[in-house]
Amino acid sequence: MATTTIQTKHLGQIRGRTTEGVTQFLGIKYATLENRLADAQLVEKRDGSILDAIKDGPTAISPSFGCDIEQAAIQHTMPAKELPQSGIDCLNLNIAVPEGTTSSSKLPVFFFIHGGGLQLGANSWPQNGFMRFVKLSVDKNLPVIAVSINYRLGMFGFLTSDELRKAGYKANNGLRDQRVAIEWVRRHIADFGGDPDNVTAAGESAGAASVIYHLSSEVPLFKRAIAMSGSYLFTQALPYDTHEQNYRQAMLALGLENASTNEKIQTLLEKPAQELITKVPPSILAAPAVDGDLITSIATHAQTADRSSGLLKRKDWCTELMIGDCQMDASIVGLIMQKLKEDCAEKFTTAMNKVLSSRLDVAQKILGDYGISKGMSDDEAFPAILDYINDICFFAPVLTLTQGWRGNSHVYYFNEENPWEGPWKGKATHILDLAYLTQNFQEFMTPSQKLVATAYAEDFFKFCHGSRPWPAVIDGDITANFTARVYGPSSGGHGAGQVSEPYKGESHRRSILFDYNDVVSLDELAGVFDAFLAM
Repeated sequence: MATTTIQTKHLGQIRGRTTEGVTQFLGIKYATLENRLADAQLVEKRDGSILDAIKDGPTAISPSFGCDIEQAAIQHTMPAKELPQSGIDCLNLNIAVPEGTTSSSKLPVFFFIHGGGLQLGANSWPQNGFMRFVKLSVDKNLPVIAVSINYRLGMFGFLTSDELRKAGYKANNGLRDQRVAIEWVRRHIADFGGDPDNVTAAGESAGAASVIYHLSSEVPLFKRAIAMSGSYLFTQALPYDTHEQNYRQAMLALGLENASTNEKIQTLLEKPAQELITKVPPSILAAPAVDGDLITSIATHAQTADRSSGLLKRKDWCTELMIGDCQMDASIVGLIMQKLKEDCAEKFTTAMNKVLSSRLDVAQKILGDYGISKGMSDDEAFPAILDYINDICFFAPVLTLTQGWRGNSHVYYFNEENPWEGPWKGKATHILDLAYLTQNFQEFMTPSQKLVATAYAEDFFKFCHGSRPWPAVIDGDITANFTARVYGPSSGGHGAGQVSEPYKGESHRRSILFDYNDVVSLDELAGVFDAFLAM
């Protein structure tokens, strides 16, 4: 490993490590925190000796087994890394640049927000490294700089209550951290050879939802957006009343229901973090809050699809969207919500009939189309229910956001089958597209699988460079001149191609939910999933 030192305008000298034609600057603090719940303060300048940026920085506080969960979802492990956590030193970012890049290079910037349900994730997880991604961009003569960030998660990123806000602790710390990281990039990335006016913000799963949330900013943040298998229609914001209930449950779990406000805050700030997150049950949701600032309302399909609603403000600062899903994104629901399987046919049919109580004939038709009926065994019913969950939580939002987009929307469908042993082998599973994108699993792929991974990444490079990798859906019209890019399945001889219909045929997407558009709305169908979760 060689080292490379650069001179920056405001941060002094920074030393990175160079491997295989890519220089990585790791663990650079983009913001400081006075305590675990405080506002992130942008690092505007730094004085002192050379900053050694040759190893990863601390991750945000999260369950220690998080990386294992994500690799279980991918169904392939990578060599373990030491992953220290910190409540106040976690706001750091990693930068990967082509070797030899200078401050005059002005390369496009790929800014990545990791997923993990706003509870897990880190830029230093081995599957999230972007060294090979950047190397491939150079090989394809489409060089980019990749920036990946940490942000606060779980209770430290999203717990809020009236008493916390009155004490000066704002809601949505995690989203605010991300915005500060974007501000850092706009201020400092030119020193690393990036163009601050040519940033593409990308995210996967909850990271994709975060990108969509940021499109409501009145202040320009980035030039293009990429949403991979996620949106604010699935990772939904909750009103303050619901957050208040969550907060009370959290305090009860911590034995603080009768404590004073000061005692509660002191515990949140000072008690060992792993002890806190171990005691607070998963039912205490990590979700954004409708704070009237970053998020002004709870998004619906109807509002999002309506281009006149103004839900996605963004004015003219972001007009290019790339959005897609994996054919079986609901694999992640099957992995982390296994309790849903118990007595699932009875519960799901009850939920469907409850939500569509005035249209029971439609409810029965939809259930029949998915092959779901009461009396089925859990093993029979759960895969069919996951198909429904997949369609309403991951696939439908792709088309809804495309319909509501003013500008060019590039739709893709990732259909490459998971090649590795596990319950989802042969399915295009959640997070598999990211594993292909980063190129980090190349050693475990066949030549045809590598071709899919390369084609997928190359289209991302083209998008970052401002060219159209395939024809866009213009101004939300998915009925005429629709085109989507399709990746895989390579096992069937498919690499990367295109389809001209939003569902059916070679798209491998079901039309069921859209077949009933004239009698039932997507928001009602999303309510079926919510009712099922509540049972």
